[in-house]
Amino acid sequence: MAKGPNLAPLLATTSGNTGPSSSSGYQGSFLLRPGVALCCGVGVLLVTAGFFYWEIAALEHAIAVFPPAFLLLPLSGIGALAVLLPMFVFLCFRGDFENTNILFPSHYAYVFRRTYASLAQNNGKVSKKTL
Repeated sequence: MAKGPNLAPLLATTSGNTGPSSSSGYQGSFLLRPGVALCCGVGVLLVTAGFFYWEIAALEHAIAVFPPAFLLLPLSGIGALAVLLPMFVFLCFRGDFENTNILFPSHYAYVFRRTYASLAQNNGKVSKKTL
């Protein structure tokens, strides 16, 4: 398994304590722990999916008033797919994103680039081998 770059030093997420913590022995920030990163990933996924649900509901009301607004539905769907797919990849292939937390924009950009690079190289398929 190829490990990605350690993105933790790129962010101001550590408190200066580089020694192992007394409870878990994990070095670095609390937000970069695997369990915490997984919970943050699920939370961000749910909030983002909720936003897109709200957007579709708002578009339904806009369509009732202005029928040509239905042309925005495909754009919303494409946008939702483009934003949510890297989050699902992050959650499904946690071993490939050990030192990342999708809560940080630079980490999300890293997952986004790896996801879509893998899709482009493998005819629309993402696998553990190609990440």
